[in-house]
Order: sequence, then structure tokens, then C-alpha cells
Amino acid sequence: MRNWLSIGIILWLMTCCAGCEKSEGQKPLLPDIPEEPIVIVYENDVHCAVEGYAQLAAVRDSIMKETPYVSTVSCGDFVQGGLVGNISQGEYIVDIMNRVGYDVVTLGNHEFDYGMEQLFRLTERLNATAVCANLRDMRMERSMFAPYHIIRYGQTDVAFVGLLTTSTPTSTSPLTYQDEEGNIIYTFMKEEFYHHAQQQIDAARAKGADYVVVLSHLGDIPDEDNPTSLTFIAQTTGVDVVLDGHSHSVIPDTLIMNATGNPVQLSSTGTEFQHIGLLSIGTDGKVSTRLIPTEGQEGNTEIQTYVDEIKDKVFESGMKTVGKNTVTLNATDEEGNRLVRLQEMPLGNLCADAFCHVLGTDVALINGGGIRTDMPLGEVTYNHLLAIFPFGNTACTATLSGQQLADALEVAVKLLPEENGSFMQVSGMRFMVNPQLPSPVVLGNDGLFSHVSPTAPRRVSHIYIRCKESGEYLPLDPKRIYTLASFDYVLKELGSDGMLRYATLTKDNLGLDAEILATYIGQYLGGTIGAPYDSVEGRIVISYE
Repeated sequence: MRNWLSIGIILWLMTCCAGCEKSEGQKPLLPDIPEEPIVIVYENDVHCAVEGYAQLAAVRDSIMKETPYVSTVSCGDFVQGGLVGNISQGEYIVDIMNRVGYDVVTLGNHEFDYGMEQLFRLTERLNATAVCANLRDMRMERSMFAPYHIIRYGQTDVAFVGLLTTSTPTSTSPLTYQDEEGNIIYTFMKEEFYHHAQQQIDAARAKGADYVVVLSHLGDIPDEDNPTSLTFIAQTTGVDVVLDGHSHSVIPDTLIMNATGNPVQLSSTGTEFQHIGLLSIGTDGKVSTRLIPTEGQEGNTEIQTYVDEIKDKVFESGMKTVGKNTVTLNATDEEGNRLVRLQEMPLGNLCADAFCHVLGTDVALINGGGIRTDMPLGEVTYNHLLAIFPFGNTACTATLSGQQLADALEVAVKLLPEENGSFMQVSGMRFMVNPQLPSPVVLGNDGLFSHVSPTAPRRVSHIYIRCKESGEYLPLDPKRIYTLASFDYVLKELGSDGMLRYATLTKDNLGLDAEILATYIGQYLGGTIGAPYDSVEGRIVISYE
């Protein structure tokens, strides 16, 4: 298989001149271009899918037999999303990347999940250069990371510019970016994003960069008014290639016109090592991108052995059985659509019920973005629960009025029918949603929930709350005070757009999310997951009438 891979790579390198010409503002093509092509091996949104690192290393090794000008880069979201990252707070992932031999990485929003101090520890531990042009410390008025890094291949200089989504403060805990008084001390430069990005591109050109490759964690899917890779390309000049992440899109190669009508190559590998990307700068100075499916590729033995050693450490402590599952409990469908982020799902009901029943509250809200994978059939171990809840959130309770709860639900569904990590799986309640109506949610200058417009129609209606004593569902009382269970991420750290910022925290640190789920399965379900989790119950009814 490796021989076939080498043949395929050679043929591709020979034909990579079919890509686009260098962008305006660059040096003449010759004599700068080396005699062998430059190849950049790239990935994005690995999310702790550690098995793919051995295949990536093997692909890179094959390419290095054909050309000495090879680098390995990442477009972010590598330390979070699975057990290996969660248990070590990203350190095991960084150790694997160091063993593979990365050259440049940019940051994804999930690199911030363990807090700023841990982020800085991880980037110091990482041998690769971390680039991020739009993360700035407002106290010292300086960038926290190098905006770009230039690598010389023969006589050709390639600049790698890092850009991170400006939605990071609301897709991770907003408190991460504040001081003890609640003042925002880190900015992602949303208001001046395009101007600042252009300045960094121009600076890299001025330093002698023949090519500019942007390692982007912006995504190509519209996200309110946050910049995307598409809007970034359209409003800037001087970029040759954008290697993108965040949206988990599979983009082998496409051309997007920049601000002056010149083509820019755009590519993205999907997520969890669906593909390994290859960017080639040919001997004629033209660029092209290609995706190789990771499945079926032979792996680098040394890297695979090291990954297995790490996995053994992680899984050894989590093999204790907590119960068995007899029904289908999926977070996604067969196409990889994350259904827990846009509709009621039995797995979401199970997770929300665990919080509601174990913590004894009227209702529970669990953000769909916090439920990361399916529940397997058969034996369920603690490791399985950690895979479902990989972020290490702790359980909390709070009180809020019926009106505040109704407002929070409006925030949860504000992006329907698009998927949204802030979409809530619920327990102890039922309601209807009409996604055809414009969202009445008003966000503040900080990007967090401010209020619901008093004059706009509401998307959410027919809200009923289950009576704990009788089990009967009664209409929500706007003035009544209800008890609520959720993650600390939502209740303490202003996560999920700050939708519960007006709730009053009552109890904190009530146990790890996976522990709450284990307790519910063992003590409340008798160790077996079955009915009613074999189907949805109509807790969230989406109606277009």
C-alpha cells in the first residue's frame, strides 16, 4: 500500500502545476523556486483522534523520499474532544505531536478549554511554532503569539499566518478572557479583524515571504457576524492559500477570489483525521491542494507504538464497567451531522435526566456541544462516559424565574435550523419551537446574551414544566422560581452565549459530569439503559406553523 501511495504522490507532485498562480505582490517565480517541490502536510480539527497521527507521519515520510522540502502543520482544535486530551489537559496530545514532528500550528477555540495558563503551558511544551495573529493581551497591548512564522525551503520563503475565530469567547468559557473583576483582558480583534490580518500579511511580505499560507481556524460556514475563511479571503490580498478549520468541512481544493479578483486556494480536511491534506508548491511556482483519505493508510510504526503507550495509560484507569446499554444512543447521524446540536435526541435526554434526577432539580439543561460522541451498545465503561463528556465539566445547580428560563430557551434555539453547540437537551420540560420566526434574542457588546426583544415574536412557545410530585406537565409560570441543573461551563463560566447569566448559582462542584451520568445509570436505572431512551419523547417539538 505504501508503494502505491508513493506512486500516487509522485504523480501528483508532477502534475501540481495545475494549481493557481502566485498572488500579487510576490517575487518573480525564478530563480527562487527550488528544484524539488515544497509540500506542506496539513490537518485540522483532529479533536484527539490520536490514531491518525501514525498515518500522517507515514504519508509525510513517503513524501520526504521525493523532496526534502516538507513541513507538517495544524489548523487547530487538537487538544480537546477525547479521553487522551481530557485526562492530561492536552499534554498527551502535545507529546504525540512532538513525536510526530510538527513545524507550525495555529490555535483553535478548543485549545482554550483548559484555561489560559494551561494554554500557555501547552504551547511552551509544543516543539512547533504556534502562530495566532488576532489574540491580543489588552493590558500589555501586544500579541500573545507570533502572528506568522517564515520557513525557508532552498531559496524560497513561505510565511504561515495564524488566524483564530472571533467567536472563541462565546464558544468556550468567557471567564477565561477576564480578570478577577470581570474586565476583558484578551481580545480576538473582531472589530479590526480584516485590517489587522492584512497588516500581518503585508508584514510577512515585507520580511521577504514569497508565499503566504494562512493557517485558519475560521470555518467556511456563516456564524453570525464573525469572520469566516470566505469573508477573510474576499476582503484581503496577498494570500496564496488558506488551510481552514473550525467548520469540519471537507474541501479538497477550491478557488475563492480575493479583494482584487485574484484566486486564493482554500482547503480543509474535515475532522478527526478524515483526511490528510497535502499542499504543493510546484517547481514552476504554482500551488495545489489534495486530500488523502486517512482510513486504510499504513501507519508509522514508531508513532503508532508511542500512541498505544499513551492510550494504555489513559484507558487503564477507566475500564470499570458502570452498566450496559440496550438501545441506540447516537449524538450524530451516519453522515456525521451533530444532531444533539439541533434537535431532541435520546442520548441528550439521558444526559439531561442524569443531571435532573441525581441533583434533584425541577429542570436540567445540557448544551449539545458538550455531548461529543455516541453511547455504545453493550457494556458501558467509565471511559465511554468520558468520551461522551470529554470536557471535564462539573455539575452545578441554580435558581431562576420561569421568565428567565423562557428567555434562556430562546438563546438555545436562536440559530435553528442551523446546528449550534448552545442548543440545549432538556429534562423536566417540554416546549415548541418555530425556526421560521426571526430570533428575538439581543446580544450585548460582549457577544453574550443581553435580553429578549419585548416587541418581537418568540420562537419558543407552549412551555410546560414537569411537577416532581405528580409527574404532570404544567404550564410554565413566568413568576415562579425553578431549580435548575447544568454544567459549570453554562452556569458559572457564561458558556453557551451566557444564556444563564441571570440565574442564581446555589451549589457548585457537585461532581464531574461523567460521574453524574455513571451514578444515574447505576443507581437510578439499575445499571441498564433501555426504555424510555429507545426513542424521543416530544420534549422539543420543532414546528414550522
